[in-house]
Amino acid sequence: MTRPGRSSGWTDCSTMDEAAREAHLDMLQDAADGPTQSFTIYESSLDKAIACGVLSVLLVVVGGWLLQATATLAAHLSAGLLMLMVVTALVFLLPGLGGLVVAEALRRRHGQRVLAVTRDTLCFANALEPVPWVTFDGFDVDQKHLTIRLMFCRSGFSTLPALTPVRFKSLAAPHAYPIAGDLQVKLWMCAPTLAGKRMDIDDLVRLLFPYLEAAQARRTLGLLYPEVEQWGRPANG
Repeated sequence: MTRPGRSSGWTDCSTMDEAAREAHLDMLQDAADGPTQSFTIYESSLDKAIACGVLSVLLVVVGGWLLQATATLAAHLSAGLLMLMVVTALVFLLPGLGGLVVAEALRRRHGQRVLAVTRDTLCFANALEPVPWVTFDGFDVDQKHLTIRLMFCRSGFSTLPALTPVRFKSLAAPHAYPIAGDLQVKLWMCAPTLAGKRMDIDDLVRLLFPYLEAAQARRTLGLLYPEVEQWGRPANG
C-alpha cells in the first residue's frame, strides 16, 4: 500500500486579472505559513530484533545438535547419509548465524534518528548537513510487511544532499541512499516513532506533507511575488 505526498504546484499568474491574482497570492500566503515545529523521527526495531534473535537461536540450536549428532555417528554412517546429515545441519545452522547478525543490527538500529525536521529543512541520518525542503517536490511512503519505505523525489532545479556511502553497517542505522539515477532519496524503517509514539504511513504523510507544501509555496512566492518578501504585500495590492 502506497501513500503519495506531492506538492500541488503553483501556476504562473502573469495573465490573471487582479482579483484572481489576489486570490492566488492569498492562497500562496496561507500555504506558505505552514507548520513551524521542529521534531525528530526515530527508529523502533527492538521487537523485530528480539523476534529475529529468538528464531535464529532456535535454528542454531537445531543445526548444532544435528552437526554434533552427525559427528558422533559418523563412523556408523554411509558416505551418502553422512553428507545428507551435514547438509541438513548447515541448512539450519547458517541461516541461524546470519539471523543473529541481523538481530544484532536491528538492536543497534533501535532508537536511532531517522529524520530531523525543521520549518525549512530536513536532515537524514547519514547526511553531512540539513537539506532545504525545496530540494524535493514530493515523496512516497510504501508499506511492506516488516518495513516502511520513504522515498523523496528531487526537484528539477536542485541536487541531492551529500550522504555518506551506504555500507553493510547501514543495516544497523536508518541511512538514506540515492536511487533512480540520483532522482530520488530512499530510506527504510522498521517502525518510525515521534515522541515515543509509533506512526503508520498515513501518519507520516500527514506529518511531513504540510512542511513540503509550505516550502514550495514560499519558493513560489519568492519567484512570482518577490515584493511580498520585502513588504509583506505586493506593491499594487
